[in-house]
Amino acid sequence: MQAIEKRIAALEQASPPADGMTIIHRIVKPGHLDAEIHRLRGDGGELWERLPGETEQAFIDRASGEAKRNEWGCSRLVSEVSC
Repeated sequence: MQAIEKRIAALEQASPPADGMTIIHRIVKPGHLDAEIHRLRGDGGELWERLPGETEQAFIDRASGEAKRNEWGCSRLVSEVSC
C-alpha cells in the first residue's frame, strides 16, 4: 500500500493541475449579502477593479486569469468592501 501512495505522491508533484484553481473570498456586510464584487486583491498584492459595463463574472474571470499562482496552480482573490 505504501508503494502506491508514494507513486501517487510522485505523480502529483510531477504534474500540477492543468487549469489551476482560483478561490474567491467574497466579503459581505450585513444587509448587503448580494452586493456585487467591484474590486479584488490577490495574495501577491495585485489589485483589479471592475471596468465600466463589465459583468461580475467577466471581471472574476479576468482577474482569475491574470492572478499569480502558487506551485500547485492555485490562486486566491479577496473582494474588497466599500465602507
